[in-house]
Amino acid sequence: MKSLWKTILDGLTYKDLAGKRQPRTYTVMTGLILLLLLMAGGMAGLNRYLLMSRVQATPVSVSLTTEATETLEVEPIATIQLGDETHYGCPTDSADWSLTSTYISENYKVIQPACVYQGLENTIAWALAVREGYSRAEATQQLGLTEMPMRQMKTVPLPANANGRATVSVSFIPPNPDFTEWRLNENGEAAVTYALRGCFRTSTVVGNRLEIWGGDYPVICIVMEDAENTHIVYSLNGHTYTSTATPTRSFLLFGYLSDGYWVWLGTQDDPKLEITDPQANADERLTIATLYDSYPWNAKWLLNTHHLLMQPPPENWQTMTDESEKQAILNGLSVDPNGATP
Repeated sequence: MKSLWKTILDGLTYKDLAGKRQPRTYTVMTGLILLLLLMAGGMAGLNRYLLMSRVQATPVSVSLTTEATETLEVEPIATIQLGDETHYGCPTDSADWSLTSTYISENYKVIQPACVYQGLENTIAWALAVREGYSRAEATQQLGLTEMPMRQMKTVPLPANANGRATVSVSFIPPNPDFTEWRLNENGEAAVTYALRGCFRTSTVVGNRLEIWGGDYPVICIVMEDAENTHIVYSLNGHTYTSTATPTRSFLLFGYLSDGYWVWLGTQDDPKLEITDPQANADERLTIATLYDSYPWNAKWLLNTHHLLMQPPPENWQTMTDESEKQAILNGLSVDPNGATP
């Protein structure tokens, strides 16, 4: 044993002229490298701990019963002016964006800089508003848009595994500008929340050639729609009808055009997932949104950010189940050749 120890010691050190042992050069270098590796590992572990502590934090419950007369103190809203090269320093050319993967998905990525999401949020606000009793025309006007931010498409391409692609069928909401709807829970409160699920480029580099497969939309984002409502109230041309609903998670697709402007491309026909545990669903939603450098968008966010309070639903909306009213609404929607049924 002593001989083995002496061999190791002689390999790591040497005796100087005074007979004292000194570390060899490669021993010093190896020690420094090990020290640097330990420091790097420690920093990585600390960063991981801080990230996961934020992701796994208990979400703060929100109240949707804010009175319309309440005075809100909010910061001024930055208005996006279309046509500018940048929005307050945020690049509007998608080629200048960086899309990076997360550990939960290689296909659906995080956009940097995060200010890019401000344009997407304007369209998300429109989608929320039309779920809260604003007609399509009213929501467009209230948010300062020049048109309804939606495109009626039948299919949308998505990335698949092994650098492949898949085409999914999508549906769209009725585009009638006067059509109004509410997604309500049993208490008559707004019950729809959106959260980012990731984004992707619709082009692929093949050899020395750029293959574009996304049409007019260089970047597409997937957004979860958690509709935890139990009722849907429809209204058109003085007719009102209320139907029951099952709380469901759907996936919406938003395409980027240019100048900070995003449009709603439709809702995936599949999958649609029933929500059976609202709290677990909310925890997962917050975790995923945080990983994508975002946060959930709901009625409180719409009120605080865009000052849009849910429009009051019709009185006695729970009892408005006359099938003739439903048919009158369907007839009104069918007048528009591009319309769709509720």
